[in-house]
Amino acid sequence: MKVRRKRYGWSLIFLAVTFVLLGVWLIKEYSLHDLWELMQEVRLRWLAAATGLMVVYWLLEAAGLHRAIRKVVPTQRLADTLCTTMIGQFFNCITPFSSGGQPMQALHLVKTGVPLSLASCSLMIKFIVYQFILTVYSAVTLLWCFPRMAGRISAIGWLALVGFGVNILVIVGLICLGFFRKPTERFLYGIVKLIRRIGLLTPEQEEAANRRIQKELGQFYQGFAQMRQDLAGIAVMSLLTALQLTAFFLVPTCIFCAFGLGHPDVLLMVCAGAFVLNFTSFVPLPGAAGGAELGFHTVFAIFFPKGFLNLAIILWRLLTFYLPILAGGCFTAFSGLMDQQKVSS
Repeated sequence: MKVRRKRYGWSLIFLAVTFVLLGVWLIKEYSLHDLWELMQEVRLRWLAAATGLMVVYWLLEAAGLHRAIRKVVPTQRLADTLCTTMIGQFFNCITPFSSGGQPMQALHLVKTGVPLSLASCSLMIKFIVYQFILTVYSAVTLLWCFPRMAGRISAIGWLALVGFGVNILVIVGLICLGFFRKPTERFLYGIVKLIRRIGLLTPEQEEAANRRIQKELGQFYQGFAQMRQDLAGIAVMSLLTALQLTAFFLVPTCIFCAFGLGHPDVLLMVCAGAFVLNFTSFVPLPGAAGGAELGFHTVFAIFFPKGFLNLAIILWRLLTFYLPILAGGCFTAFSGLMDQQKVSS
């Protein structure tokens, strides 16, 4: 646990540095006088609307996860699921490839009384649905808007190919984990055997670990089988995810309106948002730092005039990245999750 806490600490330092660099970059792009005049013209009601969209995004994420958990744990409280969701937002933002969100969500669910196997199963089902809907959403929107964007964005085809490739590989891997129990068991038993051979486990500890794996996997696949038969529940989760993504992709439109730049092409801007999220998902840094800003600059340059584009990037990152860190950090602190890690360490 000490190693994990140290890693999260370095992630937070990295994000603080990127935030400072964004501020320095903003000051270099605009003089303080020009920046002040530009900010005075920003329509705050549209920034409030963008913030509201992020809240809607979190609530829809919580509703989808709650639907999955309630299938296997009928006593789950919505308040606990909402806290779990926001903890995931925090750790997804501060870890590479959003890798820290689900483990910490599982830890919080266990803390609230959900068995680890069922917590893992619910989170995996939700993640599979999210990745599948994101891929389909991106494919549909890209096919619709590709002719209008291809001539205005260089290398769009390669960016789309890489983004779809990564997302499809993630989906295939998760489906294999869910449907192929024997290979998963052999893989986990092999890891335990390797740990025992290098002297970190005694034969008795190896046997106990294998029994724990067998028990947890039994509950996991029982819950997974129960969930995958709930087609109506998966359809509801898919709809909630589609609405959730739409709320996220509408944030740049609100920023566009906040600058008073006229009537936006809402559908095309939603397509552009889906495209940016799709191909920045493979950037191996917390919050896709650098890649997200570059992606927004590349794609949304077709909407925002040059004098507004850099400020739009800053506002977009504040709303979609730093705001989840702030809100999720508050929920994480309130839950006592990090204190629990400290005690465990």
